Amino acid sequence: MEGDGGGGGLREEAGEPRDARVVKELLRSMGLGEGEYEPRVVHQFLELAYRYVVDVLSDAQVYADHASKTAIDPDDVRLAIQSKVNFSFSQPPPREVLLELARRRNKIPLPKTIAPPGSIPLPPEQDTLIIPNYQLLIPRKQPPQVEETEEDVNGSNVNPTLVPNSSQEQQTLQRVSFPLSSAAKRPR
Repeated sequence: MEGDGGGGGLREEAGEPRDARVVKELLRSMGLGEGEYEPRVVHQFLELAYRYVVDVLSDAQVYADHASKTAIDPDDVRLAIQSKVNFSFSQPPPREVLLELARRRNKIPLPKTIAPPGSIPLPPEQDTLIIPNYQLLIPRKQPPQVEETEEDVNGSNVNPTLVPNSSQEQQTLQRVSFPLSSAAKRPR
């Protein structure tokens, strides 16, 4: 079919796989010429397509095995594609919602930078990745206090009762943060 001229506008290039030519044709149909993208873009699209096909066919095989079928049928493939669409792809929010969010965010003025002349103004320290950017709250649990009652002393109550102390009911939280600065360099 490739040599009969019915390739749907795909030109024959020596040593280039058919799938690579299809990807190039898709890029061309979107208005990108041969020199307007890096050559590795074709390979990245091919890798993405192959990985997607392998994932879909693997899922279809699982569905066929679950249904005790000996081979994958089109229904298994349709189900696998539908599950990929439902769990992998999500629709972006409507344009109006994005415009409203952008309008609200753009009302907040940018912080003023205080940079010496001739230097590069950097964002405020809280907006950089070189300060602790997360915190963990670790509850400090104290063992429950056992209070003896008069019955315990006399020996009539064998099992002591736990009487919670109201100040101990509130857990004490310890704040822990980890610096992610460049000072903690990785070993080479």
